[in-house]
Amino acid sequence: MTQHVPSTTTTLSDQLKRHTISFRIGDGRFSAWVCLLLGVLSLMGVLIFNYPEFLTTPELREAYNIPALRAGLGALMISCGGFGAFALLRGKLMPTIIGLAGLAIASIMGGADTTLGTIEASGFYIGLDWFVIGLLVVGSAFVLLERLAPVNEDQPTLRREWVLDMKYFFIMHLAMGGFLVASNAILTATVGWARFEAVTNFVSALPLPLQFILILLSIDLVEYTIHRLYHQGGFLWRVHAVHHSSEQMDWLASSRLHFVEALVTRTATLAPVFLLGFDPVIVGIYAAFVSFHATFLHANFRVDLSWIEPIFVTPRHHHWHHANQVEAYNKNYAVHFSFIDRMFGTLYLPDGWPESYGVDEVDQPAHGFRAQLAHPFQKANEIN
Repeated sequence: MTQHVPSTTTTLSDQLKRHTISFRIGDGRFSAWVCLLLGVLSLMGVLIFNYPEFLTTPELREAYNIPALRAGLGALMISCGGFGAFALLRGKLMPTIIGLAGLAIASIMGGADTTLGTIEASGFYIGLDWFVIGLLVVGSAFVLLERLAPVNEDQPTLRREWVLDMKYFFIMHLAMGGFLVASNAILTATVGWARFEAVTNFVSALPLPLQFILILLSIDLVEYTIHRLYHQGGFLWRVHAVHHSSEQMDWLASSRLHFVEALVTRTATLAPVFLLGFDPVIVGIYAAFVSFHATFLHANFRVDLSWIEPIFVTPRHHHWHHANQVEAYNKNYAVHFSFIDRMFGTLYLPDGWPESYGVDEVDQPAHGFRAQLAHPFQKANEIN
């Protein structure tokens, strides 16, 4: 973690308002924040066990190993207690108390031995399990990678505006089911007539590796098109500017999406999946892949992948898309295959990494969740 000279004691509220939080090994602050995280996740885990019909993603339920999940929840709770005890010994009350409170409530509700609720078909669900998995597995993995080989060595793990992006991460994961339902309804109503059984039967019968390449290519061509439209200005650019407003890149920055962009992009990119009829196994593999890949492209992780950059999009390729440097504007729209940018003349991949990120002040959305949601609907002369 980034080291610094200890300052005067600050409250949890003060640190959240400042947003940037760095740590000094052994001072207890890192343990306090880990305790908070694990305490909240422990409570969420117990709630998921009690109400799986409402708090789990239907596509993931059949894959769950309940004994393994119970063991994982138990380990999570024990770790929370351990980090909390160390933080208290170091005199760090905030946010340790919040984390231990979450742990206490989870324990009272039964902890890892809590009763598993009945899983029944439900027309409404919130993907709380997807959030917990994403934060524990993806989040922890990328935090480690970003500490081992960062692009920006001075950027702390809890960097400026991490609270804002954590809100997006939380809400986008919970709303995933709603977006899928809405996207399927829109596609059925608008392009359902273009779905032909002969086509879907042919595609679903292809070898799975070939289907995976085809789903990547078809979605990326749609993604390239919609992404380029976002950058043409007007309302669509004000929507997309919310995503580009991040001035520090890391794994969490990938979650900053306006609701309009999330719905429009998901609907557009689901169109080839809907029309071509890929095998459900491939759709599931792609969903897992893109969840990791989108995070990977935004990560503060310096890795030399120049040997695959002529074909595939890498973090350096996408970082240049986010660069606030004139020569990089309106470049690198592809998200899977970099040769698509080369084909359409939008590839920009010089040596090195960008020096700055974000958008010009004239396009900059306000630094607040509600203000950013309102940003696209403001008239251009009201934004400045």
